[in-house]
Amino acid sequence: MSKQPSKYDLILNAFTTLLVQVGYQSTTINKIAETANVNPSTIFRKFKDKEGMLSAIIDRHLADLRTIFDDVSLTGDVETDLINMSRAFQKFQEKHQAVVVVGVQESFRKPNVSHAVEEIEISFKQNLLQYFAEMKKQHQIKETIDIEATTMNIIWLNFGYFMTVIRFNNPELITDPEDFYEKQIRFFAKSLRP
Repeated sequence: MSKQPSKYDLILNAFTTLLVQVGYQSTTINKIAETANVNPSTIFRKFKDKEGMLSAIIDRHLADLRTIFDDVSLTGDVETDLINMSRAFQKFQEKHQAVVVVGVQESFRKPNVSHAVEEIEISFKQNLLQYFAEMKKQHQIKETIDIEATTMNIIWLNFGYFMTVIRFNNPELITDPEDFYEKQIRFFAKSLRP
């Protein structure tokens, strides 16, 4: 028998769904209550306001961020490892899409959300910098590779792909995730080989 989600979770799930669908400004307490099938007063009791709900999803996001690469097993094969790290990054971004969307839409009005989105990229960057330094030591990538520039290129590839997928519906702009990993990430990784 599956456990029913708590009202707290129902409200947060409704809030994140609406953030992605209509944005922060158009997400109202009444729409959240209707989507969660709760009384608006329940939302006020549990969260006080939209800012309270936003803080709760940012807290979840930051807690999950600490584990973003926990399930990635590094093999020492640069192509495989970059694809696996990219998959973990994309999976995390998709799970926390509401934070990313609000962070981009409301970056000037909600600097705390913008900061939470930046933390994803910073975490990815730190992991990649360590990885590339180790691969350089092991002579798995060219000695001439600029690790900082290479790291930023992987971040930009991944973030750009994610933003394209969530923003556009035109098939001329979107590629299948497996095509992205094989044709973009693998292609890039091959250029790093000695």
